[in-house]
Amino acid sequence: MRADPKGPGHFKQPLADMKVLFGKLGEDRSTPHLEKYFSEIVGTRDGINTWMQDHPDDYR
Repeated sequence: MRADPKGPGHFKQPLADMKVLFGKLGEDRSTPHLEKYFSEIVGTRDGINTWMQDHPDDYR
């Protein structure tokens, strides 16, 4: 997203959503920790998918 010719500003919302998620997750990528944040992970994924559906020209 950051390397896209449209620039990172075009993907402002998805990048912000991922930043919030990664802030919650921290560095721990163990299964129990990820399971604790399962709803946030899925919610972020779904939000980004919705954003991408509204921007079909960005699909590669």
